Amino acid sequence: MDRRTIIFLSGGVATGMAVGAAVARRRRRGRREEDLVTVTYGGPSRRVPDPLFDLPDDTVEGTVPTGDGGTLHYLERGSGRPLVLLHGITLRADVWAPQLHQLADRYRVIAVDLRGHGGSVAGSSGYGMGPLGDDVATVLESLDLRDAVVVGHSMGGMGLMQFCGAHPDVLGARVAALVFMATRAHQVVPAHLRRAAIRLAEGRQAVVDAGRPLPKPPGLGPRFVRPAFGDRPSRRALALVAEMVEEMDDTALLTTARGLLDHDARIALQATATPSLVLVGSRDLLTPVSSARHLAGLLPNTRLVLFPRAGHQLMQERPEGVARAIDDLVAEIERPAEEAEPAEA
Repeated sequence: MDRRTIIFLSGGVATGMAVGAAVARRRRRGRREEDLVTVTYGGPSRRVPDPLFDLPDDTVEGTVPTGDGGTLHYLERGSGRPLVLLHGITLRADVWAPQLHQLADRYRVIAVDLRGHGGSVAGSSGYGMGPLGDDVATVLESLDLRDAVVVGHSMGGMGLMQFCGAHPDVLGARVAALVFMATRAHQVVPAHLRRAAIRLAEGRQAVVDAGRPLPKPPGLGPRFVRPAFGDRPSRRALALVAEMVEEMDDTALLTTARGLLDHDARIALQATATPSLVLVGSRDLLTPVSSARHLAGLLPNTRLVLFPRAGHQLMQERPEGVARAIDDLVAEIERPAEEAEPAEA
């Protein structure tokens, strides 16, 4: 099994049509589909300008220690309400460069490298959804963030779900709203493939443990990551995602992917009343619209936002729409406080 197959099984940038089709056939649980409020942020798809994918010159870097001896690296820009951004598997904090450009005039934007990705180093707890959830709490507490909006993309969204279930006290004290972007509540790999996926991942881990590198065949480039995008993707975005996938350490990739196979946050989501959004692209093959509807049906206080013709990489494909969705959510959570103020005489 080569590196492309590992990423396929992990639910990373090339999970593709097989998983999407299997999930689409799954019967939804939770609230009925007609009870969900869906908002469409659309318009003609336009290629995002290349400069938006470069980090702003005044971006600040920082690190925080984790409780298990690791470190979390992050990028920061702006001031105001904290906006914490969590990327998906094989990506890095700089995948959020468009948001560091577009949102830092009104938010304190903090993009985190998840453990094993970019400049972050896993501690003794290793990888998996549990440590990811703990890391979200660590960032919020170490940086003393209050009234934060936390955005989780793909695996980052799954780690955010884990945080909600494992740290409800931190959630209640420090988080005002949640955004689940291109992610799913459970079953990253269809149930009938799970056992085979575990065996394959463990077999490849044995190769790494023996000191041998995983095969990295030619073609692990922009064409390989193209299924993660919808129509008319930026060539620069494709190249950046391909480079991030290629850069990731083999052990971190394998063990992180293995942890994804155990993901099931349905109970945690049903208990999460924090105002939230679920964002999905209509052409997302990795976490399709059916998965987003299922996820939204589990959350008690959410709205589903659909981006026509967009794929999995919403932060790169539809940055203006993502910014609008976040601004609208913040406006909603601030409105009750404004209405409660007594009118001036």
